[in-house]
Amino acid sequence: MISMRSAIALLLLAPALALGQAPKDEEDKVSNDNPARPLQMPPATTEVKEALDDFERFQRRSAWERALKALYTITEDQALRFVDGDSGFIIPVAQKRRQVLTALPPEGQAAYRLFYDAEAQKLFADAEGPTELANLERIYSAYFTTTIGDDAADRLGDIYFEMGRFDRAADCWLSILHDRPDTNLSPATIALKSALALARAGRRTEFDQIRADLADRYKGDKVTIGGTTAAPAELLRRLLEADPPPAALAETAGPTPAAAEASLDLGRPIEPDWQLRIAESIEAGMTPAELNQWRSNSLSDAKPAVAVEGSTLFANYLGYIVAVDLDSGKLLWRTEAFHHLENLAMQQGGQMATPGRFAILASREYVWTVARDLKDQNYMAPFHLACRRADNGELVWKSTDLPEYALFDLTGPPLLSDGTMFIPAKAQPNPQQSQPLPEQMVLAIQPHDGKLLWKREIGVFRQGQPRFYYYNMRDNSPQVRLFLRAGSLYVDTHVGVLARLDAGTGALDWGYGYKTDAPQAEMYFNMYNRVQESQAVSGRPLESGDAILVKGAQSSRLYAIDPNRMKALWERPVSKDARLLGVDDRSLYLGGQELGSLDLKTRGLSWATKLPGGSLDGAVLVRSDGLFQLTPRGIFELDPRSGDVRRIFRGQDLGSAGGDLVLTDDRLLAVSNRTITAYPRRTAGADASARGESATPKEKTSR
Repeated sequence: MISMRSAIALLLLAPALALGQAPKDEEDKVSNDNPARPLQMPPATTEVKEALDDFERFQRRSAWERALKALYTITEDQALRFVDGDSGFIIPVAQKRRQVLTALPPEGQAAYRLFYDAEAQKLFADAEGPTELANLERIYSAYFTTTIGDDAADRLGDIYFEMGRFDRAADCWLSILHDRPDTNLSPATIALKSALALARAGRRTEFDQIRADLADRYKGDKVTIGGTTAAPAELLRRLLEADPPPAALAETAGPTPAAAEASLDLGRPIEPDWQLRIAESIEAGMTPAELNQWRSNSLSDAKPAVAVEGSTLFANYLGYIVAVDLDSGKLLWRTEAFHHLENLAMQQGGQMATPGRFAILASREYVWTVARDLKDQNYMAPFHLACRRADNGELVWKSTDLPEYALFDLTGPPLLSDGTMFIPAKAQPNPQQSQPLPEQMVLAIQPHDGKLLWKREIGVFRQGQPRFYYYNMRDNSPQVRLFLRAGSLYVDTHVGVLARLDAGTGALDWGYGYKTDAPQAEMYFNMYNRVQESQAVSGRPLESGDAILVKGAQSSRLYAIDPNRMKALWERPVSKDARLLGVDDRSLYLGGQELGSLDLKTRGLSWATKLPGGSLDGAVLVRSDGLFQLTPRGIFELDPRSGDVRRIFRGQDLGSAGGDLVLTDDRLLAVSNRTITAYPRRTAGADASARGESATPKEKTSR
């Protein structure tokens, strides 16, 4: 007999569907041209699509001159626009053109080279100095299958590799191996260079395949790179030993890897080292009527966004910024006292602020915050970015003072890597331009002064700005989430598109269109203190081997894609309110109304456990030794294999709205709407003892 909990879990996380080709009407739903989709990537014109159709029609008749002429009516600015590709991917026109040209039959290839070899040869000869990169990219995009196309791709791969753009270098060399069997270049050399780029790009599966080819198919060849000559497999081994690929850079400030792996024991009573009392500061001196009014305001449930850098904790509580010494809990600096916040939060404009959009990021020198001014009574007031000095809170710059940010509303948390900050933004329509709808953008920023390095349009929303009226009817559109991988910036818009950009230049590589509902465009009118339906916060896509796992906030499906080979690996239905929490070598962990686990091999539900308040929000610690979530009833520790509650650590946060758990080298930070509490970490001996105590299935509680 199925238990009630299992029955609910089966409803929330339905079993995996049989894999196979989706019906045609299902494919149409993810087309970039489907008007029902919330976001459209920059589309190619109707003339471009007609040119591609003409090419297909003429090539079927072997009318090669007319077919190729139709293809080359496409202008270079349109080559950077997007059309539907295969398996749900949305690709640049230039990539589509290269695909159809490499697929030409021998007679088509002969005709193509007759018409376009001379032009490609001229571009290659002129690829020197400032025109080198542009000319080689032009040949690779438009003339790859000419007799000089493979040489251009090889040289372009060398340039990309030297620039640290390893994904692009690998793609150039792999295209020679896969699509140019007639190349005069040494396949062993191209394969070796591909392996080096794949290793640095972290593309493990493709690297293993190429390495196997080097040891088998090319074992009799000799390759020379950097003045060293050897068999390809041996030379690869030497090169990787001499200059091993660097570990992935951390995307955000936080605990060291040692902190993540160190023991975490909540099996014994633990007194906090210190506590920052937020609610007490706000509520001090309130009358009972004022206290009741404040606690009925949904902003009273907001928790601060936090960041840890070195020995300092930084917090952004609804735009009020504080810095706290991690060792002592001493307040180092603050922008304003919390007790000033209550009056602003009770005003209608303040109540429209969405708490989850406040964010913070820190480095040794600076701290950056995303916030909106609660004094601004404009219901649709945008969120802005500010930079302060980490040691004293002095304001360095803010986006409201910089004219290039005038039309941007920041729509997600920032990400800092290698001296560049990335942040998603929505560009509102400019009255002086013809674009009537907002655009989803990504900005690359120089962190110390706010200078825009580049900005890139991901797509255009098919609806205008949603309208929200009166009390508690905030804009709950899902936040855009970013993550970096091997020089590529991935952007989950959470409205049906996962996009990949080159982190260095902002060039938009492709998008993956997934099925999703559109965000609600208009909210109810004049509904006093209406309680909005709870929904899960948007989650960042997760990496599982070479795959990326994607679950849109408005989507009822979970996707696994291979971003490097541009393949959809599998998909399965899940609850719409499910969110991605973490993944290990066996399981994917999901939040939502319940906290659950999926088996990555079978993609079936392993377990689902209901926790107080659900798992719709808050940072859950996903570790090999347990899952830890802060709830209104304390910190729950779950067995990651069974989902059983091992113990409940009551702690000092009872009665809160739940919140985030943050792990540092020597402390566990519980961040709720009422406090930030620092608990000391336990020793390895205590951890072993705790594991022995947790062997029994009975719940344990501790303070």
